[in-house]
Amino acid sequence: MFKFKKFSELPLRRIAYKYKVLIGITLFLIVAVVSFGTIFIKSYIDRNRDLRNAELVKDAENMLNSIENSLITVHKYYLASENNTKLRYVVENDVDYSKVSSITDAGDILDGGNIVSDYVANYSLVNFKTDTVLGTKGKYDIKEVKNLGELTDLYDAYKETYTKNLWVYIDGAEPDKYSKEYRTTVPLYGLNLVLFVPFSEVTPYALEVINVDMSQITSDIRKQLGDNQQAALYTADGKLIFSTDKEFPEQINMEKTDTNAIYSTKNDDGKRVYISAKTSSIAGLTLYVANYSDRIELFVNAYYLIAFLLIVLLLFFGATILFNSIYKPIQTAIGEIEKSSDYKLRPGEDELQYLTDSVKKLDSKNISLISHTTALFATRIYRNELTNTEIDQYLYRLSLSSRIPSFYRILSFVLRSTDDDSPVSSDRDKSICNQIIDRITEDCGMKEFLPPVYYARSIVIFISCDGKETEKELIEKNYNYMTQYVYNTFGLNIGIGISSEYSDIYSINKAYLESVQALHYGKIDIGSYLSYYRMDAGMDQISFDSDIEEKLRRALRRGDKEEAYSVVDGLFEKLITMDVSRDNCVPVLLQLVNGIVLEVQTSGIGTSVFREELRQIYPVILDYNDLNRVRKYIKFNMIDPIIYHQNNVLDSQSANIMTAIEKLVEDKDGNITLNECAESLGYHTSYIWRILKEEKNLTFTEYVDKYKIKYAKKLLSETDMTVGAIAEKLNYTNSQNFIRFFNKMEGVTPGKYRQALKEA
Repeated sequence: MFKFKKFSELPLRRIAYKYKVLIGITLFLIVAVVSFGTIFIKSYIDRNRDLRNAELVKDAENMLNSIENSLITVHKYYLASENNTKLRYVVENDVDYSKVSSITDAGDILDGGNIVSDYVANYSLVNFKTDTVLGTKGKYDIKEVKNLGELTDLYDAYKETYTKNLWVYIDGAEPDKYSKEYRTTVPLYGLNLVLFVPFSEVTPYALEVINVDMSQITSDIRKQLGDNQQAALYTADGKLIFSTDKEFPEQINMEKTDTNAIYSTKNDDGKRVYISAKTSSIAGLTLYVANYSDRIELFVNAYYLIAFLLIVLLLFFGATILFNSIYKPIQTAIGEIEKSSDYKLRPGEDELQYLTDSVKKLDSKNISLISHTTALFATRIYRNELTNTEIDQYLYRLSLSSRIPSFYRILSFVLRSTDDDSPVSSDRDKSICNQIIDRITEDCGMKEFLPPVYYARSIVIFISCDGKETEKELIEKNYNYMTQYVYNTFGLNIGIGISSEYSDIYSINKAYLESVQALHYGKIDIGSYLSYYRMDAGMDQISFDSDIEEKLRRALRRGDKEEAYSVVDGLFEKLITMDVSRDNCVPVLLQLVNGIVLEVQTSGIGTSVFREELRQIYPVILDYNDLNRVRKYIKFNMIDPIIYHQNNVLDSQSANIMTAIEKLVEDKDGNITLNECAESLGYHTSYIWRILKEEKNLTFTEYVDKYKIKYAKKLLSETDMTVGAIAEKLNYTNSQNFIRFFNKMEGVTPGKYRQALKEA
């Protein structure tokens, strides 16, 4: 029989109600003051950060204006120099070294004199009329120029656009000063100002190429940088011209170039870096300026401090009024009770408990009412109808406070018919359960914390766990006794669900729900049962959902062994690490196997591809003892044969797939990546790469490059499209990149290639 152990009374430390109120109001004041102070400081910090960011935007704007002013000065100087008679004389006449003074005067003008010489690294006057070049490295015949093709392309660009002066940034390196090509190579690396002269004529026949000294630009920017600031300059194509710090370019987001905004990132130390970007109208240069300082300068404004203190004082004044308004009614009620009773409030005693005990003393004369109220309290707490405050009031009123156990469990006791076709009627169920409750009460022979009650067609029992006897042995002993009693007396089986162990008296409803859930774990088909609540039992902790299944089937379809293994490994790792129960594992494993079987059936492969018959695979899943062995079994017996079969099928179709690749590249004009190609055709990237190596002995990039060259030659030979238009059609960001690509592949620039075709 059930024996309810009386838990030894424990002294409960109580605090007087007025002190509870005082503590609560004090905590409220602390939270209010801390919250207000936090908001005040945060708003102040945000304001300082906004001001700093505004200064950063202004700094970036000033630096970019400085660069623009320097370049505009250079531009204006050389535009004005074209009207200089000494320079025009050299442009219009083939001057030899017998007139060295004329050459020297022209060189001084091209060098920038004392006006812009600091910003000029090299200058070159390329005269197609006299076939000569006058530059920083002297005067020589145009036929000696090593990079004449690039100069010709620049001249062709003018004829196509009729732009008589332009800024051009060319990504390249200066030839070795000690090489033979150094003197006869016109400097085009970096930022260049290109002017077509004579400016006044419709068709200029000479070029002025002014190679800008970026070190001077860098020096100007460094002088303007503040403490903890870095700067970087980029071309319109996103090419880095220079940076004051080698790590700064790694932190720049090239997509965030809004000139009216600040964006932030983090450096290697995890500190916030604020970056402003400004774009110039000259050559499309973009300047990024960053502030690496994460320090916030705080100072307290006297007016803010006075306002803060006033608010704190008002809060304390309001708290005093609140305390009096809350406590005064309680104090008045206690005074009235003390006038009419000998029961006085003891020093330090909780006022609410005093009031509750006073009410309890009034009701203690009616024991029947107390018993009924206790049963009602138990039923209401199982229904979760009481708040914590109401529970406390019941505990005081029913004198249960001193008998609260340290630990307890809740048992749900239900009747089960021995014949599933003849369920127990509700009236008979209630009658039998009430008899069982009387039997439990008689056998208990002691007053328990909560009595057994009939609720929701079950007997709900509160079990105290005081450690005097092994809890499990106690429950099982009484379970055997009640099983015999119910079967012999009523001819019925029983089911008992047992909750987890709890110590918090406010969690009784949660414990009750656990006991009800535990009832469903029992084996109804074997008669009576005793079932403990388990966290993982009956719960859907993990599932083989449609997304995972589709991912696995797609990998099998494409012959992607690595991806298929990854899906299976990920699923098994979850089953193992989450310690999912066996009952929950089996449905997931069966879903996995069914997904694989469904794929081989719908794809036409057939289940005969597996290393074992299908009827032999399912018992392995149902009777598993080791999840890792099941994982290896599925990989070896099911996945590996499918992958092997699919790869053989794909290899037999390599010629057709190669044709599909060629058509796709042609349709996209060569503007397609390996990933895009694989996704479009529905194959893995490694398989596309393998097909190209086997069929063409080329990588995907090499194949696309050969196609682009072939297509570019066709456009150059069969159309009148300009070099720039062809570059745009082939998806190059600018014509210079296309020219370098064509020259690298064919050893000649597009312009020369077209000219050679015309001459042939």
